[in-house]
Amino acid sequence: MTPSRPGEVAATIRSLLPSLLPTEQAVAQVLLARSAEIVELSSQQVAELAGASRATVVRTCQSLGFSGYQQLRVLLARDAAFAATAHDGGAPGSADAAPVRAAAGAARTPSGIVEDTFRQVAAGVVGMMALLDGDQVASAVEAIATARRVVVVGSGLSASLALDAAARLTSAGRAAEAPIDVISQQITARLLAPEDVLLVISGSGSNASSLRSADAAVAAGATVIAVTAFARSPLTQLAGTNLVVTMPDLTFRDEITLASRLPQAILVEGLVAAVTARLGEAATRAKALALDAISDNLAE
Repeated sequence: MTPSRPGEVAATIRSLLPSLLPTEQAVAQVLLARSAEIVELSSQQVAELAGASRATVVRTCQSLGFSGYQQLRVLLARDAAFAATAHDGGAPGSADAAPVRAAAGAARTPSGIVEDTFRQVAAGVVGMMALLDGDQVASAVEAIATARRVVVVGSGLSASLALDAAARLTSAGRAAEAPIDVISQQITARLLAPEDVLLVISGSGSNASSLRSADAAVAAGATVIAVTAFARSPLTQLAGTNLVVTMPDLTFRDEITLASRLPQAILVEGLVAAVTARLGEAATRAKALALDAISDNLAE
């Protein structure tokens, strides 16, 4: 499928970068670094910049899901034009986040750093959801809403998101559980049935503990839904439904060292809202009961 949303081409390249061969990664890095000027560069020029052959450039484009260099070249030029227009107009969600990053690097005070972080997030919103597939979202919502049992797993810095997702789904009338211990996660996944859902949250899509849980759920015949930052990873190979959201300019190294879970956190919010809408009156009753419980625990 040809990328049709602004920022989707670059987001696709970043998301698939870890799965490419080393020589292909070098080409992909050039495509990202020179995206604004790529329309002026031939495949041979890209090859020379990457220290690779022209055939490697074409193979890289095909590995990324494009027919060849010419298609990717045109689409990158289209996205660069959109980014320039959005930036000139001052529209929020501009794909050009370089000025924001520069400002963040120049911040001198704690408050300046915090404010620039908000600006960077605002500038990156379009890129965050560039790889989010509407059909996959619809499938995930339907599966969660109708499942006999919903289990959410996440390890490391994704653990808190798993707990949050389960708590929010439960308060909306869709009972969900999130085992904390990784062994408990894997045991629970093995005990699932075909009418159950395992929601796996993993930014890298490569966390060994989460992969074991996903593999166990697949073996049990359950539906596995992945929330991740990379479209091609061990987790997306296991999951039947993949919800991919990422920070613009994110690399695999960034993901495992900086580990920003903001796109996944926003996705969880939206996913719960969509499930709530799908449940209708049942969710309304559940939320009323949840609010009663909350009000009982508020201090005067």
